[in-house]
Amino acid sequence: MARKKRDEQAAQTKNNIIRVALNLIQKKGYHNMSIRQLCQEAGISTGAFYHHFSSKEEMINKGFALYDDALDLLLQHYEFRNPVEDIKFILLHQTKFVMEESANLTKELYIAQLSTDVKYSVKPVRKYYQTVEELAGKALEKKMIHTDMTVQELTAFLIRINRGVIIDWCLNDYSYDLMKQAEKDLIFVLDKLTAP
Repeated sequence: MARKKRDEQAAQTKNNIIRVALNLIQKKGYHNMSIRQLCQEAGISTGAFYHHFSSKEEMINKGFALYDDALDLLLQHYEFRNPVEDIKFILLHQTKFVMEESANLTKELYIAQLSTDVKYSVKPVRKYYQTVEELAGKALEKKMIHTDMTVQELTAFLIRINRGVIIDWCLNDYSYDLMKQAEKDLIFVLDKLTAP
């Protein structure tokens, strides 16, 4: 029981560090945020930071994990009904999370991802990837989606489409309604994939 409590506290501390970092990145930019400054804002020692993360880059990688945590909570109450509609829902839920939780720092997160060797955002072990993959598998099995892609190829394709619109939104300085565009793009793609 004591071990479980320590693990929960460690996870809470890690998430707090990430949230403080995201806030600082939003204010100063990724490259202008120092670990010392982050530790001061988070109320922890530099040693505590390095206990949880080996580098600033690793910490940013974990920033993408915040969505996976939110997805875990969502899935506890979400009732799956139609794999194609569920895929759309999950992809748009992730887009909405980006808009609401990290709109102004999404660009910084992707810049940071480009400058590190370990890219958590594209790892297939993520809850996000696994959820979309499971739904894509069901849609293929039920012949609701018509393609010669494997389930892994289809999953990567769908996530790439969604990531693409998010990156485009960042490149265009958030100048359009991301949710409307993401939904329009997904409907177009899913209509093509579900056509007999």
